[in-house]
Formats: sequence, C-alpha cells, structure tokens
Amino acid sequence: MLTVLSRYLGGGFTPAQQVYLRSGLAFFIAIVVFSRWIRWRTVLRIRAREWCVIVGRTVLLYVVGTTLFSKAAGMTAVSDISFIAALPLVSALGMLFRSVRVSAVRIIFVGGSGVGVAILSGFSGSATSSLNYGNLLALVAVVAMSLSYLGRDWHDGTLNNHELTALTLGVGAVGVVLTSVVQGDGLPHVASHVSAVMLWGAVGLAGVLSVLNVFLINYSFERVDPVLSGNMLTVECVWGLLFGLLFFGQVPTWSGIAGGTVIVLCALALNLLDGRGAPADGVPEDPVPAPILPQPEFALSTVEQSSPVLRMYLSDDREEPRSQREEELAASHSWIGAWVNDPAKGQQSAAS
Repeated sequence: MLTVLSRYLGGGFTPAQQVYLRSGLAFFIAIVVFSRWIRWRTVLRIRAREWCVIVGRTVLLYVVGTTLFSKAAGMTAVSDISFIAALPLVSALGMLFRSVRVSAVRIIFVGGSGVGVAILSGFSGSATSSLNYGNLLALVAVVAMSLSYLGRDWHDGTLNNHELTALTLGVGAVGVVLTSVVQGDGLPHVASHVSAVMLWGAVGLAGVLSVLNVFLINYSFERVDPVLSGNMLTVECVWGLLFGLLFFGQVPTWSGIAGGTVIVLCALALNLLDGRGAPADGVPEDPVPAPILPQPEFALSTVEQSSPVLRMYLSDDREEPRSQREEELAASHSWIGAWVNDPAKGQQSAAS
C-alpha cells in the first residue's frame, strides 16, 4: 500500500516532499499513540553509539531507501517494484553480515533472484529507458532498506520498539527535509489539477501506515531470524500484482511475469531450505552423559558413606562391634586414605 500511495502522491509532491510529509505526520502520531511506552528520560540519556545506530538506520531507511523507492514508484509499474522488493536481499545480506551459514545452494538461489530481476527489467534491451532506470532505483532502495532491517540487532537494548519507532520517524523526517532543501524542491504545494482533499488524505493514510510499518519492522526483526523473516517478504510481489491491476490497471508483461516467477521460486526455495535447516541448526544434539568420576576426597568423606562401605576397610578379627567414630578412624588409616593423604599425590588427587 505504501508503494501505491507513493505513486499517487507523486502527482502532487516531489519524492522528498511526500516522504518528509508522511514521516513527519507519522512521528506525531507515534508520539501520541505510544506516549505511555516512551520514556523520555531514557531517550535523553542514551549513549552516542546508540544515536549513531539510530541515525545510520534512519538514513538507510528513509533518506536513501524510501526516497528512492518513492521516486521509482512514479517511473515504473507497481508490480515490477514489488517483484524487486521480493528479492531475498535480507537473507543474502544476513549471510554476509551476521555469519549465517553459507552454502553453495543458497548462493545459487540468491544469484537466481538477480537473474530474475534482469529478466523483469528487460536489461537485454535499451539500458537508458525509464523503466530500467526506475527498476534500478528500486533495487538500490531495497538494498538500503534491507540493511536498515538487519540493523535492528545493532542496538544495545536501551530503547524499546515504541521509542525506536518514534525516533526513527522523527530523525527520518529531519533528514529528508534537509535532502529536499539541498535539492531545491521548495515548499510543498498542491497542484490545481489534483484534489487537495484526496492528496492530504493520502498523506494521512501513508503516515498511519508508516508508523505501523516501522514498528513492525523493529518488532519482528528483534524476534525472528533475519534469513527467515526476509524470505517472508516475498509476498510483496503478490500484493504488487493485485494492487497494480486494481488501482492503476497495470497488466504485467510476459517478461515481468517470467522474471517475477524466477524471483519468487528462488525465494521460496531459499525459504524451504532455511526452514528445513532451522530445526537441525536450532536443536542441539542429544548430549552424551558425562562419566561419573570419583570425588577427590572419596576416602575421607566418611560422613556421606554408609557403614557397610566403611566396614570393608576393617579387619575381620573383631571381637566386639565398634562405634561409627571408630569405623571412621579405621577407614582413615586404610590404604585408600593413606594414598589420598600422601602429599606427593596431592596434585594427582585434585585433578581426578
């Protein structure tokens, strides 16, 4: 839906303008909705490293990713952008940066998804067409957003997901405003041929969805392995086909269907591979029971020994029963007790 709204808002605003309008509105919505979960004293006391992580993830997500994605939405079909978003880039980058198990099969599937993008974009034809340029922007945007998703584990755990959502939206709005000023976009204004009510209504809806989007990103990537969660994003292409046809009447081309099919099949295969490997990787093997070793002070810990055990150290020529204390003393003079008490055997006894 954010792709559809980006394409619609492109008729009245520049990509940077629509991004900072909806992210700025989303920031105020997050402040109101998440007010009971935001600890402002904690936010003001976070370390410089945590601020660097927040700014870095926000630049990747909004200044680079969302801005380029919004620009690409006005240049190419929604279905094409959705197919590119279905690339298992989160899985590939997760293997690269998180030391996830890498295999030749996974590399083949990720490479096959790249071939699917090439087929979808028609790279065999003119490389200067607007369709290819829009797909290239969408690809760069998806890479930046995937890095931001993986950056969820870079945080030190000081802030909760509600606080991270509000800060990401606020910092993102400021960053995109600065980008818009550098580009010389000027102040946003509604064109005469566009309905102002519909346009600002779309901004409001995009703001609500942005809050939900950023919160669920932080929530899900905190709890789910990035390789598996990244593969779940392949459903993007299904909704892209449906929304592109429903809202804009965009019928996918044969090359788009073929390339998208390759992307989805490779992503599903990678998902099945990860799902099959997850139990084997996550469930430890049955531990081999460790042998029960004798205690170092076996012969001297007579308090825990029973009388029959002690009696085997005593001589058989006893005429009257002895007390327990006498049996303990007899055991301490046995050959086992003498061996344990030998200073030369001290280190050997401690090792055993």
